[in-house]
Amino acid sequence: MKQQSQWILLISTSIVSFMSTLDASIVNIAVPKMSRDLNVPTNQAEWVVSVYLVLICVLLIFFGKLSDQIGRIPIFQVGTLIFIIGSLACGLSLNLPLLITARIVQAFGASMTMSTNFGIITQIFPSNKHGLALGVNSSFVQVGNLAGPGLGGLILAYFNWHYIFFVNVPIGIIAYFLGHHFFPHSKIAPNNIKIDIFGFVTYAGTISSFFIMIFWGQVIGFGNLKIIALIFLTLILLIGFVLVENHTKNPLINLRIFHNLSFSFGIVSTMLVFAVGYFNNMIIPFYLEDTLLLSSAVAGLILMFVPILNIISAPIGGYISDRIGAERVSFYALFIFIIPELIFISVRPVWSLAWLIIALATFGIANGAFQNNPMIMGNAAPEFQGIAGSIASLSRNMGMSIGLAMATSLLYFGISLRSGYRITTYPDKHPDWFVFGMHFAYIFAFGMIISALFLLAGLLYYQRRLRISEKKIN
Repeated sequence: MKQQSQWILLISTSIVSFMSTLDASIVNIAVPKMSRDLNVPTNQAEWVVSVYLVLICVLLIFFGKLSDQIGRIPIFQVGTLIFIIGSLACGLSLNLPLLITARIVQAFGASMTMSTNFGIITQIFPSNKHGLALGVNSSFVQVGNLAGPGLGGLILAYFNWHYIFFVNVPIGIIAYFLGHHFFPHSKIAPNNIKIDIFGFVTYAGTISSFFIMIFWGQVIGFGNLKIIALIFLTLILLIGFVLVENHTKNPLINLRIFHNLSFSFGIVSTMLVFAVGYFNNMIIPFYLEDTLLLSSAVAGLILMFVPILNIISAPIGGYISDRIGAERVSFYALFIFIIPELIFISVRPVWSLAWLIIALATFGIANGAFQNNPMIMGNAAPEFQGIAGSIASLSRNMGMSIGLAMATSLLYFGISLRSGYRITTYPDKHPDWFVFGMHFAYIFAFGMIISALFLLAGLLYYQRRLRISEKKIN
């Protein structure tokens, strides 16, 4: 394939990756307006966010396995069309049932593209350019995740919430036709399809139980007996899934993929970093608009410092990772994360706004430099590229969900500690309570970055010992 075609396809897949990831985070900021316009309670409107995220996680592994059997490009292209149709339907929806149905359609399309995009990139680019190519894609993916509150705030400042979905349609159509023109065309072999039904059922049950526990726990508290029961149910289903996969001829996930420590550590560190990113998505908009009393447009512009710097640093990090390794680049990036986390732990309303901008910009640099995709995909065998891409996307979405639960729970627990009684909303008369809760939550985010740092330090030490042993043998 010509080099020009490779880069056009990379941009095409990355645009779709950006849109499907963006739609997991941009809707959060529009929930209050959706609630008012559709005349439904806020907790019901929040299902517009939850249904999309849960269904994507349920379907990612299924489509990843399917793509390894019949080809990644056909699934990606069909998924793009379904996502466009779902986006249009979301924008045209005039009541909550129609909107949730459209989000289900959108989630089907998004899961098909998310499960195949990384595998397509490693397929069309030579191995010595995987880091750079995945770094470019990573910048789109992470910008989609981080730009939600900022871009959503800007759209809502001038348009209604329907345009959050409408913007996907023309961009998606362009991406589809670029792919249709430049992607290599291959025939689908339906006789090769073999799906592990029991594995999928136990996997879907595990993911669904986990998300119900996460979302419900935020409402009634994670110490509630019902939530504890759901935790045990999730663990039982997970054990059942592992047992099924180990005794199936054609498993949904060949668990041997996790025997590679670099792959497994990459998955865990990705979950931690994306969880920390969601602290910013959930907490900083409240701090900017309710504590500092900035307009949504100004808050949106400030929040855009993260994705803008992310766009610059991700390809650079990918380029460097092709030369010194994704694990080492990611390890160094985690040190950069320490700077914004310390500012978030300490910042106060009397501080200059410049400190917050510095923190968000530094976070964007670190987030882009963290090479989660090359670290994961580079340590998966060629026959596992489809399922590895699905697992990488799953770890990202799981991290976002865990971050959502932790950020909101820790924030309001901290506010409640400061006030002396339980609070689950912004304390309008006591902004200092919110600041205390924000600092309390970010202490845990800092701890997650340190955990990822120790994880990759251990991995680098293990890889070094392995190289020394191989040299002695040779």
